[in-house]
This record gives sequence, C-alpha cells and structure tokens, in this order.
Amino acid sequence: MNRETVKLTLLAEALEMNWKSYTVFEPLSELDAFLDREKAVRLAEAMKSGFLLDESVEEIMNDGFFRGYLAGMLLFDDSLSDERKEMMASILLENLLSLLKDADDSLPSTDKFYRKQDDNDEKFFALSAKPDTDSPKSKLSENLTRFWFYAKDSYYIPLILWGNELASFLSENIHKYGLKSEAAENLKKIMLPIEASYTMIEIFGSILDFQIPRAESDTSSQLPMLTLIMNENVSTKDIVELIKGITQFAAVDFLYAAVAMTRSDIAEERERAREIVCGVFDSLEDPILSLVLNAANLLTINGFLHEIVLQYDFAKLFDRLKSLLGPLEEGFLDSPMLAVSTALIEKRESRENVEMFMEYLKTFEHTFGVTTAGFLLSRKYELEDESFSAEIKRGGSTDESDYDLILILAKDFLDDLEIAYQDMVNEYDRMGDLEDVFSELEEIMEPCFVSEDDPDELEYSRVPMYTLINAVMRNNDLDDAIEAIEAYCDKYIFNFEFMNTLLFMPTRKMDKVMENLQFSGEMAVDFVDDIADREGEAYLMSKRDSPSNREYLSLIENYIEKLIQDKNYREALRAIEAVDPYVSPEDADNLYTSNMIVRWRTKDNENLELLLEAIDEESEPKALMVKALFTYFNKEIDAAEGIMIGILQELPDLIQYLLKNDEPDEEDFDRAEDGEIRCQKKINAKLLAEEFREDWFKLKNGKEWLKRVQKVFDEVS
Repeated sequence: MNRETVKLTLLAEALEMNWKSYTVFEPLSELDAFLDREKAVRLAEAMKSGFLLDESVEEIMNDGFFRGYLAGMLLFDDSLSDERKEMMASILLENLLSLLKDADDSLPSTDKFYRKQDDNDEKFFALSAKPDTDSPKSKLSENLTRFWFYAKDSYYIPLILWGNELASFLSENIHKYGLKSEAAENLKKIMLPIEASYTMIEIFGSILDFQIPRAESDTSSQLPMLTLIMNENVSTKDIVELIKGITQFAAVDFLYAAVAMTRSDIAEERERAREIVCGVFDSLEDPILSLVLNAANLLTINGFLHEIVLQYDFAKLFDRLKSLLGPLEEGFLDSPMLAVSTALIEKRESRENVEMFMEYLKTFEHTFGVTTAGFLLSRKYELEDESFSAEIKRGGSTDESDYDLILILAKDFLDDLEIAYQDMVNEYDRMGDLEDVFSELEEIMEPCFVSEDDPDELEYSRVPMYTLINAVMRNNDLDDAIEAIEAYCDKYIFNFEFMNTLLFMPTRKMDKVMENLQFSGEMAVDFVDDIADREGEAYLMSKRDSPSNREYLSLIENYIEKLIQDKNYREALRAIEAVDPYVSPEDADNLYTSNMIVRWRTKDNENLELLLEAIDEESEPKALMVKALFTYFNKEIDAAEGIMIGILQELPDLIQYLLKNDEPDEEDFDRAEDGEIRCQKKINAKLLAEEFREDWFKLKNGKEWLKRVQKVFDEVS
C-alpha cells in the first residue's frame, strides 16, 4: 500500500482519537510560528473532506498530530528557509525523544515480556542456526528499549507520521554538527526504530496480538540511512563508524541501502557504496558482522557477499567467508552460495580458488542453490568433477544455452537490488510532496483496487483503521465500544474492518448488524467489477500480505455465510462466482467450502463431486462434514464413517452436540477465550453442529447412524 495512504489514514484515526480522548497528545502549538498557513488550511480541508471528519478546519489545524505531520512534510519544502525547517525539526525531535524516553521508562522486564529464553532467539535471531554458540548477540533489553514504543499508539503514531521525514532531514544536515556530536546520537535514536520498522512491526504485532499500521516498506524504511550515505559532506569512514556503533541492535538492516547503491548506474554512487561495504567488512570482527548480516534480508546478504568476493583476494577471503556463511541455516544458504559463485565467475577467479570453493560446496546438502552454484562453476571452468552437473542435467545432457539461462537466473538478485535502489531513490524524491498527498486525499473516499509493484497484483484501497478500533476497545466498556464501532460502520462504510469487528461483539442489536452486513456485503461483491474490467490476469494480493484485502475478503466471506444461513443460495453462489476467480489460492478455502455447502443444499451433485475431489483428510472440518454428508447420501456408509471418525479425532464432542446430548457451558466459553485448546475445540464443535444438524437430520436414518458412529469412536478412542 502507498505509504502516504497509510499515513493519511493513521492521521485521520489519530485526529479522531485525540478528539474522543482515546489518546492524549500535546498540541505542538510552538510549530504554528513556522507552518505555512495556506498549506495547513488546504491540508485540513482535504482531510476533513476525504475522511468525513466532524471537526472544523480550524480544530483540525490546532491538533498536535496534524501539526506534526504537516511539519514533517514541510521539512522537504524548497520554498521554506533552512533556518525555518531546522526550527521545526528541533521541535519534532524534542517531542519524539521525549516519547522514546517514556517508552523506555514503561518497558517491562524481559522476564515478563517473554515466557522463556528460547523465544528471544526465535524472535530476534531467526536466521541463526546455532544460538548456543559463542557468536555475540545484541542484548534483548537494548533492542526492546528502542522498539517498545510499538506497544502504545501514543508512541508509534508520531513516529509513523513524521519520524522517517525527521530522521531523513537530520541525516541530510548532520554534517553541520559532525557524527560524534549530540545531534548524531539523537539521529541514531530516531533512525533505529525507523530502519527496523518493516520487520519489527510484524514481530511486535504477533507478540502483542494487535495490528500496527505498516507505512514503511523494506525500501522506504531505509531512507534515513540512504540520505546519510548520499550526503557527500559526510565521509564514508564516518558512516562506517556510525554503523559500527549501532551493530548491537537486532532486526535493523543497516547495510541494505549501501548494498543496493552498489547497483546504481552512477559511478560515483557505486564507488561510495563500495567504500562503505568494504569499510564495514574491514572494520567488524566476524561474529559481529555475522550478527549484522543475520538482521539483514536475503537481498542484502547476497549483495554484500557478491561485492566482497568481487573486491577482495579470494584466497585470503575464503576463511572469513566460511565464518560468515557458517551461522546461516541451510535453508538460507541457497541464494548466498549463488551470490558467491556468480561473483567468482564475474571476476574470472583462478581455477585453483574455484576448486577450493567447490570442495567447500560439497560439504553441504545438495539443495537447489548449492547444486546450481556447483553446476555453474563446473561448467564455466570445465572441471572434471561432474557431481553437481549430473544433478542438474535435463534429458541426460546440458548444452550451452542451459548454462547461460541458469547464470542469468542466478544473478536475478542483482536486478532486484537495482530495482530496490531505484525504489529508495524514488521514495526519497517523493518525500514531503504535498501535491501527492492532495491527490491521495481526492481519491481516498472512492474505494478501488490499486497496485504498487506488479500491475496485476491488486490491493483494496482502504487502509484498515486498526489503531482506532484498538483505542475504542481498550476502555473495557463493552456497551460504549459497541456503540462506537456501530457509529464507525456508518461513518466509514468502505472500511470493512468495523463491520468484521462488530460481528464478533455481543450486541443486542443483531438484526441491525445483519442489515449492515447485507449492505456491506453486496457493496463489496459489486466492487469486483473493478477487477473484471482490467486488462491482464489481475488477482488480489493475499490476506497475509495485505491487511486491506484481509478485511475485504473476510467481509465477503461473512456475507456469503449469512446468505447461506438465510438459505439464499442463489445469491450466495453469485457472490462466490463473482469473487473466486480473483482470490489467491492460499485465501480460497472459505469460499471453496461455502461453494460446496451451496452445491450440497441445492442438490447440484455434479458440481459438488468435482469440488469434493480436492478434499482430503487434511482439509478443514467444515469441508469434511460436507464430504461426509454427500458420501452417506450416496450410501457409501463405511467411507462416510471413516470421514466422521476423522472429524471426531479433531472435535470429539461434535456428535454429542449434533444430537443435543450435551453442549459447552459458560466456563468452557471463558476458558476458550483464555486460549485453552480443549475448550476452543468444544466451541468449534458446537458451531459446526449448529450449522449442519438440519442436514444430518434430513437424511434417512441420519440421527441413528450418528449414534452408531459415536459408539465406534468411543470404542477406538
């Protein structure tokens, strides 16, 4: 999702939260003397119109979140004097440093934060294969003090709204103070959480069990470091020293911008980037360098290794290279081995050194990457050892075209790095572009499907307002929360997360909720026309990768389930057939199961048989239930019994609930909510029984047969 769209949505949420006292933030009134009044009015009017805000333009302009966001944008406004921008930056910096200090002071002990020490390695050192070795690790407490602000919206909202702009502006001007000054220390404090935001937001979201807006991409999160590297008034030696001073922090890809810049088409930029890469390699001891690479993405690792192989004497480099590759899990070795092998080929390394590396390759499991690396080297150097070539031959032989094609594919990461660098530059060029913001706000009310990188990979354009939902819920006043969510359903009708949230709240106005679901569901399904009208093979980005698609598709799934519950099978099938062609396979299960239910209940046996071919014992219980019903209907009694026994192994109370012999009590519901697996299974069995009881009771002797299956299950279990 466009980073400015995410930030504008978060600003709208922040304004709403501040007015409703869901969170309290200072007005930052000292910024008023430096803000451009005309631009402030225009932005406030655009926000009010774009998000249907209730407050007046003047009230919006007096809000601290609004002032901070606008000030961050104006740091890159060429019409303002440097002095004016530096004063705004000073105010924003003081505010963020204060928030970071508050976050530090509120940090819980690491014992409370994690239940066991192994969790620390899993979250912060995921690429390390040997967490119990002597390789140094950053202290968990040092990392948490930098990242704990993601636990509280009053901390992370300012950081997301203007932290990147502020850190990039400071990087652009740090030469005025020097990299050993207090200003440089403050820059590092702000830069660290920005650089880590792409990975840390996901980590903290999973730990704290709530959604945090992700405005920054893997490339835009690099803008503070990129700006520092591009600042020609700062020496590469000083940048290397700065990186050395922050290597203790995990989850920060310090080298990504420099490594990506080695693929620049400008010679001076390439040389500057190489000086930094080589400076880091020369300055850091291997265990520390392993830690830095451990925090990096694979593009950084591959580009770094490729560059040092190109720049150094391989015979002298080899032992260090092995120590850097050693801590990586075998699953992460494929592309680094390809990076090294392609660099050896590119620099025309000596045959002796290549044979030395080939012997090293043989010590690893022959995975795809290791085998391909060995094949490329053996073909290029015409080595007698055919152990790798034999594994990759097609049709018993390989020709020169195979080698050329495989080499091109093996070097794909270099093209990816070039694209990443261009993305960083483009994002920097757009930083502070208010005209881009106004364009976003003009279109933000009209929902559509947008694409960022791949024009065929689409994302629903409304960013979910999770921060506002979290703020509403944390007051622990259920009636007030339900009332607020209902109001937001009416106000933000295209933000389906409010409807999805309301469906799981125990409101007494369920008829009204179902009415809203009908309205929202019909609208969401109709939006699919926007995809159908596009050229090419457009499809929806997965729920896992797109929060907005998660809410959009979840709303449609809930709507289809309502239609099935209402026995409106014709409309349910229309919705399924409209949406299904554009859903990625990993998100298709719910629609697929609903399709089977509709086919079963409308006696469309021909299509149902086709659908059931994809159902096996690993499928979800609801899909297996349909298969059991249809199998029993076709008088394949033994097969149906086997399917039901399989379901009972997962949900042992199911038949008792189907027969109404038992049901979960209030305590079961409470324990299920607390995460007790056995009670959660009881609740799942209850829901499944309620949905399919009528289906079983309509079948001839269905009730008696279920009793016999229960008896068999009791005997075998």
